[in-house]
Amino acid sequence: MPFNLLLFPLVGGYYILIRFRYLRYVQYRLESQRILLNSAFAGILLLGACFILRAFFIAISPETVEHLSKLLPIHTPYFGTTSMSLLVAVGATEIANLFINRLKAIKRAIATSGNEFELLLSSSFFDAHLLQFTMDSGKFYVGWVKELPKPFTTTYIRITPAFSGYRKEDKELVFTTQYLTVYASYIEDGSVANTNELKTDLVLKADKINSVSFFDMDMYNRFNPAQE
Repeated sequence: MPFNLLLFPLVGGYYILIRFRYLRYVQYRLESQRILLNSAFAGILLLGACFILRAFFIAISPETVEHLSKLLPIHTPYFGTTSMSLLVAVGATEIANLFINRLKAIKRAIATSGNEFELLLSSSFFDAHLLQFTMDSGKFYVGWVKELPKPFTTTYIRITPAFSGYRKEDKELVFTTQYLTVYASYIEDGSVANTNELKTDLVLKADKINSVSFFDMDMYNRFNPAQE
Protein backbone atom coordinates (compact mmCIF):
# COMPACT_ATOMS: atom_id res chain seq x y z
CA MET A 1 0.00 0.00 0.00
CA PRO A 2 1.43 3.44 -0.97
CA PHE A 3 2.13 5.44 2.18
CA ASN A 4 0.47 8.59 0.83
CA LEU A 5 -2.87 6.76 0.99
CA LEU A 6 -2.54 6.64 4.77
CA LEU A 7 -3.37 10.35 4.77
CA PHE A 8 -7.07 9.46 4.43
CA PRO A 9 -7.39 7.45 7.66
CA LEU A 10 -5.14 9.95 9.48
CA VAL A 11 -7.43 12.81 8.54
CA GLY A 12 -10.43 10.63 9.35
CA GLY A 13 -9.03 9.87 12.80
CA TYR A 14 -8.41 13.57 13.42
CA TYR A 15 -11.95 14.40 12.29
CA ILE A 16 -13.41 11.91 14.77
CA LEU A 17 -11.38 13.39 17.63
CA ILE A 18 -12.34 17.01 16.97
CA ARG A 19 -15.97 16.42 15.98
CA PHE A 20 -17.29 13.47 18.01
CA ARG A 21 -18.79 15.10 21.08
CA TYR A 22 -17.63 12.52 23.61
CA LEU A 23 -14.05 13.05 22.43
CA ARG A 24 -13.71 16.63 21.16
CA TYR A 25 -14.09 18.34 24.54
CA VAL A 26 -11.36 16.10 25.95
CA GLN A 27 -9.02 16.92 23.04
CA TYR A 28 -9.34 20.64 23.83
CA ARG A 29 -7.40 19.91 27.02
CA LEU A 30 -4.48 18.11 25.34
CA GLU A 31 -1.26 19.32 23.76
CA SER A 32 -1.07 19.39 19.96
CA GLN A 33 1.48 16.54 19.90
CA ARG A 34 -0.84 14.35 21.94
CA ILE A 35 -3.74 15.12 19.60
CA LEU A 36 -1.61 14.13 16.61
CA LEU A 37 -0.68 10.84 18.27
CA ASN A 38 -4.32 10.16 19.15
CA SER A 39 -5.30 10.94 15.54
CA ALA A 40 -2.81 8.37 14.24
CA PHE A 41 -4.12 5.75 16.67
CA ALA A 42 -7.74 6.52 15.74
CA GLY A 43 -6.76 6.36 12.07
CA ILE A 44 -5.28 2.87 12.51
CA LEU A 45 -8.48 1.63 14.15
CA LEU A 46 -10.54 3.31 11.45
CA LEU A 47 -8.50 1.73 8.66
CA GLY A 48 -8.77 -1.67 10.32
CA ALA A 49 -12.56 -1.30 10.49
CA CYS A 50 -12.68 -0.36 6.80
CA PHE A 51 -10.64 -3.41 5.80
CA ILE A 52 -13.11 -5.55 7.73
CA LEU A 53 -15.99 -3.86 5.90
CA ARG A 54 -14.20 -4.40 2.59
CA ALA A 55 -13.76 -8.11 3.31
CA PHE A 56 -17.41 -8.36 4.33
CA PHE A 57 -18.68 -6.75 1.11
CA ILE A 58 -16.34 -8.85 -1.02
CA ALA A 59 -17.70 -11.97 0.69
CA ILE A 60 -21.37 -11.13 0.04
CA SER A 61 -21.12 -9.35 -3.31
CA PRO A 62 -17.70 -9.40 -5.03
CA GLU A 63 -19.19 -8.24 -8.36
CA THR A 64 -20.52 -5.04 -6.79
CA VAL A 65 -17.18 -4.26 -5.15
CA GLU A 66 -15.34 -4.82 -8.43
CA HIS A 67 -17.81 -2.60 -10.29
CA LEU A 68 -17.44 0.22 -7.74
CA SER A 69 -13.64 0.00 -7.87
CA LYS A 70 -13.76 0.58 -11.64
CA LEU A 71 -15.74 3.80 -11.08
CA LEU A 72 -13.01 5.32 -8.88
CA PRO A 73 -10.96 8.12 -10.49
CA ILE A 74 -7.71 6.54 -9.25
CA HIS A 75 -7.01 2.83 -9.61
CA THR A 76 -4.12 2.57 -7.18
CA PRO A 77 -4.47 -0.55 -4.99
CA TYR A 78 -6.37 0.13 -1.77
CA PHE A 79 -7.33 3.66 -2.84
CA GLY A 80 -11.00 2.82 -2.43
CA THR A 81 -10.56 1.33 1.04
CA THR A 82 -8.43 4.18 2.40
CA SER A 83 -10.59 6.93 0.91
CA MET A 84 -13.66 5.16 2.27
CA SER A 85 -12.14 5.50 5.76
CA LEU A 86 -12.48 9.29 5.56
CA LEU A 87 -16.08 9.06 4.36
CA VAL A 88 -16.90 6.57 7.13
CA ALA A 89 -15.30 8.86 9.73
CA VAL A 90 -17.31 11.90 8.64
CA GLY A 91 -20.60 10.06 8.20
CA ALA A 92 -20.44 7.96 11.36
CA THR A 93 -19.33 10.93 13.51
CA GLU A 94 -22.08 13.28 12.34
CA ILE A 95 -24.76 10.61 12.68
CA ALA A 96 -23.57 9.70 16.19
CA ASN A 97 -23.59 13.38 17.23
CA LEU A 98 -27.31 13.55 16.47
CA PHE A 99 -27.91 11.26 19.45
CA ILE A 100 -25.49 12.90 21.89
CA ASN A 101 -26.42 15.87 24.05
CA ARG A 102 -23.76 18.57 23.74
CA LEU A 103 -23.97 19.81 27.32
CA LYS A 104 -23.84 16.29 28.74
CA ALA A 105 -20.75 15.63 26.64
CA ILE A 106 -19.08 18.78 27.99
CA LYS A 107 -19.99 17.85 31.58
CA ARG A 108 -18.55 14.37 31.10
CA ALA A 109 -15.31 15.73 29.61
CA ILE A 110 -14.80 18.17 32.48
CA ALA A 111 -15.57 15.47 35.06
CA THR A 112 -12.96 13.12 33.57
CA SER A 113 -10.17 15.52 32.54
CA GLY A 114 -10.98 19.02 33.78
CA ASN A 115 -8.83 20.94 36.25
CA GLU A 116 -10.03 22.32 39.58
CA PHE A 117 -11.04 25.65 38.05
CA GLU A 118 -13.15 23.99 35.35
CA LEU A 119 -14.79 21.69 37.90
CA LEU A 120 -15.94 24.70 39.93
CA LEU A 121 -17.31 26.43 36.83
CA SER A 122 -19.08 23.23 35.79
CA SER A 123 -20.69 22.89 39.22
CA SER A 124 -22.09 26.40 38.96
CA PHE A 125 -23.24 26.00 35.36
CA PHE A 126 -24.92 22.60 35.71
CA ASP A 127 -25.99 22.60 39.37
CA ALA A 128 -26.63 26.34 39.91
CA HIS A 129 -24.09 26.70 42.73
CA LEU A 130 -23.11 30.26 43.58
CA LEU A 131 -19.43 31.06 43.07
CA GLN A 132 -17.39 33.92 44.45
CA PHE A 133 -14.86 35.43 42.03
CA THR A 134 -12.21 37.63 43.62
CA MET A 135 -10.37 39.81 41.11
CA ASP A 136 -6.79 41.09 41.22
CA SER A 137 -8.16 44.57 41.87
CA GLY A 138 -9.79 43.44 45.13
CA LYS A 139 -13.30 43.62 43.71
CA PHE A 140 -15.40 40.47 43.98
CA TYR A 141 -18.47 39.10 42.25
CA VAL A 142 -20.83 36.39 43.47
CA GLY A 143 -22.93 34.75 40.79
CA TRP A 144 -23.75 31.83 38.53
CA VAL A 145 -21.67 30.79 35.54
CA LYS A 146 -23.74 31.49 32.43
CA GLU A 147 -21.45 29.91 29.85
CA LEU A 148 -18.56 27.45 30.03
CA PRO A 149 -15.45 28.70 28.20
CA LYS A 150 -13.71 26.39 25.74
CA PRO A 151 -10.24 25.45 27.00
CA PHE A 152 -7.43 27.30 25.17
CA THR A 153 -10.03 29.10 23.03
CA THR A 154 -11.42 31.88 25.20
CA THR A 155 -10.05 33.58 28.30
CA TYR A 156 -13.35 35.09 29.41
CA ILE A 157 -16.08 33.82 31.73
CA ARG A 158 -19.68 35.04 31.57
CA ILE A 159 -21.65 35.09 34.82
CA THR A 160 -25.04 36.21 36.08
CA PRO A 161 -24.18 38.26 39.17
CA ALA A 162 -26.02 37.99 42.50
CA PHE A 163 -23.80 40.29 44.59
CA SER A 164 -20.69 42.37 44.09
CA GLY A 165 -18.40 44.46 46.22
CA TYR A 166 -14.79 44.77 47.31
CA ARG A 167 -12.41 43.43 49.92
CA LYS A 168 -11.04 45.71 52.61
CA GLU A 169 -7.39 45.57 53.60
CA ASP A 170 -8.20 42.95 56.24
CA LYS A 171 -9.88 40.84 53.46
CA GLU A 172 -13.38 41.44 54.86
CA LEU A 173 -16.06 41.48 52.17
CA VAL A 174 -17.97 44.72 51.66
CA PHE A 175 -21.17 44.21 49.63
CA THR A 176 -22.01 47.21 47.47
CA THR A 177 -24.55 45.85 44.97
CA GLN A 178 -27.43 43.44 45.63
CA TYR A 179 -28.48 42.24 42.19
CA LEU A 180 -31.07 39.77 43.51
CA THR A 181 -33.16 42.57 44.99
CA VAL A 182 -33.17 44.39 41.66
CA TYR A 183 -34.07 41.20 39.79
CA ALA A 184 -37.00 40.58 42.16
CA SER A 185 -38.33 44.12 41.76
CA TYR A 186 -38.40 43.83 37.96
CA ILE A 187 -40.19 40.49 38.10
CA GLU A 188 -42.71 41.65 40.73
CA ASP A 189 -43.83 44.68 38.73
CA GLY A 190 -44.11 42.57 35.57
CA SER A 191 -41.38 44.37 33.64
CA VAL A 192 -39.76 41.05 32.76
CA ALA A 193 -40.75 37.40 32.96
CA ASN A 194 -37.33 36.11 33.99
CA THR A 195 -33.84 37.39 34.73
CA ASN A 196 -32.52 36.50 31.26
CA GLU A 197 -34.43 39.48 29.86
CA LEU A 198 -32.51 41.93 32.06
CA LYS A 199 -29.19 41.49 30.22
CA THR A 200 -27.14 41.88 33.39
CA ASP A 201 -24.50 39.26 32.60
CA LEU A 202 -20.90 40.16 33.39
CA VAL A 203 -17.84 39.01 31.47
CA LEU A 204 -14.75 38.40 33.61
CA LYS A 205 -11.24 38.00 32.24
CA ALA A 206 -9.90 34.68 33.51
CA ASP A 207 -6.32 35.88 34.03
CA LYS A 208 -7.59 38.71 36.24
CA ILE A 209 -9.32 36.31 38.64
CA ASN A 210 -7.33 35.87 41.83
CA SER A 211 -9.46 33.11 43.38
CA VAL A 212 -12.74 31.25 42.95
CA SER A 213 -14.75 29.49 45.64
CA PHE A 214 -18.25 28.31 46.44
CA PHE A 215 -20.39 30.91 48.18
CA ASP A 216 -23.25 30.35 50.61
CA MET A 217 -24.74 33.40 52.33
CA ASP A 218 -25.84 31.48 55.42
CA MET A 219 -22.38 30.00 55.87
CA TYR A 220 -20.82 33.41 55.26
CA ASN A 221 -23.00 34.96 57.98
CA ARG A 222 -22.06 32.17 60.40
CA PHE A 223 -18.37 32.78 59.83
CA ASN A 224 -18.88 36.55 59.91
CA PRO A 225 -21.55 37.35 62.55
CA ALA A 226 -22.82 40.91 62.56
CA GLN A 227 -20.94 43.14 64.97
CA GLU A 228 -23.12 44.77 67.63
